Amino acid sequence: MRLCGLLSLITAVAGHGSMIMPPSRNAIDASPGMPWANGKHPPTGVIEPYTCSCSNGTEPCSSAQGCFWFSQGVSVGCSRADGNGTRIPNLDHCPAERAAGFDPLTMEGALLPKYRTVNLHSVPGSPSDIWKYNPWRAPGKGPTADPCGMAGGNTVGVFNAGEYNATAFAKQGDLGTHVLRKRTDIGETVWKRGDVERARWEITAAHGGGYVYQLCPASQPLTEECFASTPLPFATAADGSYTQRFIHSDSSDDFDAPATLVTEGGGVGWAINPYPYGTSIPCDWNAAAHNQHCSFQCARCGAPWYAADGACPDHNCEHAIAEQALPNITYGTAIPDRSRGANTVEDRVRVPTSLAAGEYVLRWRWDCEASSQVWTTCSDITIA
Repeated sequence: MRLCGLLSLITAVAGHGSMIMPPSRNAIDASPGMPWANGKHPPTGVIEPYTCSCSNGTEPCSSAQGCFWFSQGVSVGCSRADGNGTRIPNLDHCPAERAAGFDPLTMEGALLPKYRTVNLHSVPGSPSDIWKYNPWRAPGKGPTADPCGMAGGNTVGVFNAGEYNATAFAKQGDLGTHVLRKRTDIGETVWKRGDVERARWEITAAHGGGYVYQLCPASQPLTEECFASTPLPFATAADGSYTQRFIHSDSSDDFDAPATLVTEGGGVGWAINPYPYGTSIPCDWNAAAHNQHCSFQCARCGAPWYAADGACPDHNCEHAIAEQALPNITYGTAIPDRSRGANTVEDRVRVPTSLAAGEYVLRWRWDCEASSQVWTTCSDITIA
């Protein structure tokens, strides 16, 4: 019974990222005197120790525990994130809310198939289209546990680095808008109306999808509706093209590469995550199919916890034989692998002239496609 209780608390998560410039509320653990100060990245968690490492040119990059603020168990069109991060194909997190015949391909805000980032050769909407309910399929239409993220992504620590080291600022399960406030340990970030400004984000585990930058006045409640009402446009060239800069620890090796922006259908104004999904077909997670336990080498993957078993349910490949499309699946081919060892991306965004001067909260939101997760980071800026 004790083992069953433990297993009931352990579900799988994946993918990690955070905005690192402007400095975020979520990286408060980088404050002076904290173990994550001055660019240090000690591991988090006992199930699978993990860090939020990043690159920032020649300066220390203090992302602290910023990449541990996220929402999981997110399906497009649901009213809430249910916290279940298991990677089960075709998992709809709110079937009881769905009207008969619900189709994620035609729901309001549905992404055009041309902008998919994983599982590209599957028939849209078919059983082989295993990620059809995940956030990127209708960018911004999936609910979050909190607009600025939940510490650790769950109320309990889970596999795939879903754990948060408790500090004086936050603990596992805390909600970002409840416990995180404007930081006093960093200087003010001032952006000017009409100017092109820079923002950076880091990624430590890729799961496809795409992202957007959004603003909400600091004087207003930080809600999804407030952020969604003011997306920041990317600073495109006259021909509509856009490039991202990839930042290395040695700034002499930084490079630019063309980016893909969503320009039609659902998700207009969002950018595709340039890092390919880093795994093969879901059968790789099928270790439990023959009454075996998952073979991941995390701290608690073995007895008595078997913490990784939620990442390889025994029905992950149930459509491999029935669906002819499945053997033709390729992952991460929507965009070339440009990473070259970098894990920080710099964007240029245009500050609308129509904005009133004042204090704002800038949010970076990443909607994943190959997992039911949304990563969010909130920073404070002043617009002049």
